[in-house]
Amino acid sequence: MRIMRLLVWINCVMGVLTGAAQPATDAAERQRQLDYIRHDTLPVEVKPLPAEINTSFSEYNGVMRPDSLFVFSSLRPESSEDYGEWFEPFWTTRIYTSRLTIGGYSKPESISNLVNDNKFYNCNFTFNDAGDLMVFTRCLRESGKQLQCSLWRSDRRGGHWSKPQALNRRINLPGTTTTQPHWVDGEEYDVMYFVSDRPHGFGELDIWYTIYKNNHFDDPVNAGSAVNSGDNEITPFYDAQRGRLYFSTDCPEVSIGGYDVFYADGALSKWTAPANIGVPINSAANDIYYTVNRHNGDGYFTSNRPKRPEDDADTCCTDLYTYHWRYDELPPPAEDTVEADTVTVAERATMLLPITLYFHNDEPDPHTTNTTTTRNYRNTLADYIALKETYQTEYARGLRGADADRARQRVERFFADSVENGFRKLEEFSQLLLSDLEAGHSVRITVCGFASPLHRADYNLALSKRRIASFVNYLREYRDGAFLPYLRESAVVRLVIVEEPEGSSMASKEVSDNPNDRRNSVYSIAASVERKIQVTKYEVWDTRP
Repeated sequence: MRIMRLLVWINCVMGVLTGAAQPATDAAERQRQLDYIRHDTLPVEVKPLPAEINTSFSEYNGVMRPDSLFVFSSLRPESSEDYGEWFEPFWTTRIYTSRLTIGGYSKPESISNLVNDNKFYNCNFTFNDAGDLMVFTRCLRESGKQLQCSLWRSDRRGGHWSKPQALNRRINLPGTTTTQPHWVDGEEYDVMYFVSDRPHGFGELDIWYTIYKNNHFDDPVNAGSAVNSGDNEITPFYDAQRGRLYFSTDCPEVSIGGYDVFYADGALSKWTAPANIGVPINSAANDIYYTVNRHNGDGYFTSNRPKRPEDDADTCCTDLYTYHWRYDELPPPAEDTVEADTVTVAERATMLLPITLYFHNDEPDPHTTNTTTTRNYRNTLADYIALKETYQTEYARGLRGADADRARQRVERFFADSVENGFRKLEEFSQLLLSDLEAGHSVRITVCGFASPLHRADYNLALSKRRIASFVNYLREYRDGAFLPYLRESAVVRLVIVEEPEGSSMASKEVSDNPNDRRNSVYSIAASVERKIQVTKYEVWDTRP
């Protein structure tokens, strides 16, 4: 019970949820509305984020920045040995970042050690449009005491976040909890919505706002009775393009289960009547932290809904979900005539060969001599692309003016034309391969693995095998295991993968093997093109009796 109570505090509410329900005015009509919401599925696709983001612990408050930087909070133990230990000293919440690339989400990293101070639970962040101001929640880690949370500010200077400072007592009212900020840029002033149990509200936790002008926060104002109730209203997100506030409430009069996501149009304390956003975004579990991506109207939300329908009691921890609206999906126009496709699937797949897939130095699983890996090439690629700016900086090191610009441009072209384009070809190839297998054709493909000459020959041979293994893992996990039936030796229609690890035996003699010369041995284009695997052959044969 102690762990679950802290989960509630840290993940979303930061308060004691004991608000009483409002009296019913028309119970029969309300029930009809809730039943309609439960069964009227919206044209939206909802998917949990992959294992690079969602863990067996709690992830929440996912926001996509305009530069494809994904930021989220997570509650997890400080080490793998802490699972069964006393809760407060060993668990923490931190803010993480991940870069979303064509290959997926890169490995999450702490946003800043200054922000993620181990003395606090750090979570519930917001940014201004420029991305140089962050306000976030901190709750002091004191064993045996009820958490009280406050808002802190950090500014980005010279590419780094400054040491955070607590907002003034006007915002962080002593003796109360202040959390879940959301910043909205304006022409004459900015607005920060937040959640608090401060006095003179309507319930336990209410949504409040403060005007920010000339580097000064005005006195907070309650967002009003249109959005706040006698229960808890949390996780505000304001879509400035639509003039719409999204938030979650646990009011049993309007919720189909736990916390539901609602929306209301307006601003500050003037709102239309809130509406339940509906299913499948809302569920019988807690659905919170609804956010909107500015560039396409899709976004993220957080839920503790069961990961599998059969595990309806598995509501311990929250996961991040992405949603995609499908209003624009229309059936294709009818064709008057259909020309026969005289090119076979196998021929189309062969035309894509060779498919070359690239890796960062010593990836996957660096500093090991293992010949296998659990990494999927998609994940390895995401981490690699996230290092593009590092490659540009290191490859241009020591150069000036036009020479430095040309070096950065070469790296940019390599990542676009070779790294990312190779993955696009792999995606197209995988679709064709699956189509051929589903048509009853057994297929044999050959994959070669290579490495740069930076390490010993035996080490590079093992590295080449790991790189091929990451490709095999990509196929095994493709479309939730669509290739798995064909990879079984007993299958009638089979997919056979012939592995040919070459190590560094084929590497150019011009590539540096000096570990002290990292510009040329790691970050140069010449070294980068050696770290790869290639799909070189596609052969069809009939294995049916």
